[in-house]
Amino acid sequence: MKTFLAAIAVLIGWGLWATPAALAEYRAYELELYDLYDCRINKRVTCRKTKLLTAMNPDLYLRTHGGPFHIGVLMLATWMCYGDTSFYAPVCPRPIPKKPRFSVGDTIKVKLDRHLTEGWVGRVEVAYYQHSVRSNVYGIRFGDRRGLYARYFEKDLAKMAAPKPKSVPPQ
Repeated sequence: MKTFLAAIAVLIGWGLWATPAALAEYRAYELELYDLYDCRINKRVTCRKTKLLTAMNPDLYLRTHGGPFHIGVLMLATWMCYGDTSFYAPVCPRPIPKKPRFSVGDTIKVKLDRHLTEGWVGRVEVAYYQHSVRSNVYGIRFGDRRGLYARYFEKDLAKMAAPKPKSVPPQ
């Protein structure tokens, strides 16, 4: 009986030693954070904001960092990472877009038919490749709509023509 248990222990030990390391995946987020508490106390017109890369989803980040009366959280981008974030390891960087039609700073028009944002004009703020849908994703900020931010696939956008330079009459 003892030799049987010893043989089983050896087999279990060998099985644990021979198993390959497990790979993990996690979702990374790029968040825009607003200090709402400072905004209310000092009666500021525009709140201080900062950007953050994290593995915490926006709802959890909001609840663990003061709640909706202290901070505002806006998700700019999200993507999948492979690996481990233990021991305060940084999250993987945002994927770069593949063969992008637009770049950050371009003026874009939304061309979604029968959509609330159809025809809206905004500026590209974030561009990245989302592997799960095999498409580039663009974060668009609509300055004339109180800074509204939305994300769109490449097929739903059209580049606006550059404004014509104003000609100066000869003197």
